[in-house]
Amino acid sequence: MATSDIATRILEGDAKLWVETSVAPNRLGWLRAPETTHEELRDLTRWAESVDQSHILVLGMGGSSLGPRVFAEFLANHGGAQRKVTIVDSTDPRSIADIPLTDTAVVVSSKSGTTVETEAYRRFFFERLRRPDRFYAITDPGTPLAEVATELGFKRVFAAPEDVGGRFSALTYFGTVPAALAGMDMVALFEALAKVDHGRWADLGTEIAEAALAGRIPVQLIRNERDRALGMWTEQILAESTGKEGKGLLPVPAAAREGDYPCSTVPVAAGGIAELASHIFGMELATSAAGHVLGIDPFNEPDVGASKAITRRILSGEKFDPKLPSTGMEDLAAYLESELTEGQYVAISAYQPLDWEDELYRLRDGLAARIPLHPVTAGLAPRHLHSTGQLQKGGPKLAHVVQIVSADYGPRVAIPDMDTDFNTLIRAQADGDAVALGERGQRVTRVVLD
Repeated sequence: MATSDIATRILEGDAKLWVETSVAPNRLGWLRAPETTHEELRDLTRWAESVDQSHILVLGMGGSSLGPRVFAEFLANHGGAQRKVTIVDSTDPRSIADIPLTDTAVVVSSKSGTTVETEAYRRFFFERLRRPDRFYAITDPGTPLAEVATELGFKRVFAAPEDVGGRFSALTYFGTVPAALAGMDMVALFEALAKVDHGRWADLGTEIAEAALAGRIPVQLIRNERDRALGMWTEQILAESTGKEGKGLLPVPAAAREGDYPCSTVPVAAGGIAELASHIFGMELATSAAGHVLGIDPFNEPDVGASKAITRRILSGEKFDPKLPSTGMEDLAAYLESELTEGQYVAISAYQPLDWEDELYRLRDGLAARIPLHPVTAGLAPRHLHSTGQLQKGGPKLAHVVQIVSADYGPRVAIPDMDTDFNTLIRAQADGDAVALGERGQRVTRVVLD
């Protein structure tokens, strides 16, 4: 099928483009984003301007945090930020305990309304602030979050479209509410969607999927350091959408060197608002086209819940012993050099605070230079469990996951009315994911930081 035909069928919402069991009939609402009217966008902007607080705290995971990160980073890079935006998508207590709440409005964001991390954040920050008039929620209609937000008296609950999956939700309320609060020119952003070259992006999706079928699953994301958040968003939409049934695309940020393994490439750039809009909607098209070529459903996430289920069992008292091999940070590169086999990739999963991200990427780039025959990816956990974690569980059995955990996560930070704390939760998440990865035939090694 010609790629122009693929683009046309996607835009027409033809669910027959994907496998028969696809959830596409209930997941193509993102195609309506270019139809958003100027009046809807101006109403959103007027509402955002009516919010009195100068600091916005966004609580969410996966698509509920990565979309807002993209817009907050873009405004910071281009001098358009009107408010400070802090995004919490870590359960490390050291990231959460001391966030200032003076002059702060809180946005609680979860599509399902049951995400354990978001529920923990909501309880913790509501207990600290005790100002329901400063709380807002974004969720699907009728979810537990919608109910509790109404019960507690949140100032507003935004009902998100039910037919849009989390990673395709950047141009719905999950992305646009934080973007408007941060000061994004919403009309200009959505006007740019009318100029997206649909065929070009469908071509890109087809090319990288055909490369994967030929054995070249790595996809180098060519980006500037200033576009880090856009790179993380791109990693999620590619890896979580395609990593299933033993297939998948492996996004690898271009690091200190290109690497000596065969790969395809995807440009990641947001030089202006038009380029930003084009990349977001274009990658949604490209990913959908890639799913067609790979013969998988790009809209479901069959394995994302695997580690969550085991984490819940651990928190309820069930005992699991992952029995993981371990190594020290100073010996990690040599260890991996001796353990990796042809075709494997390294996925660093760092259960560390949000401000550890620069250190994480330095580690990733250093390892990439030491083991140039193997792609190296990295992500903060548990954030990545809602994104590239799907690829690590449902994709090719080629992952060597390196968990970086801490021996001590600091003073206990309790989660109100959940009979646990963030210190216990993050340890349970690491163990739960290790067990889930092992059950799916992936290798896991652990590094414990003092």
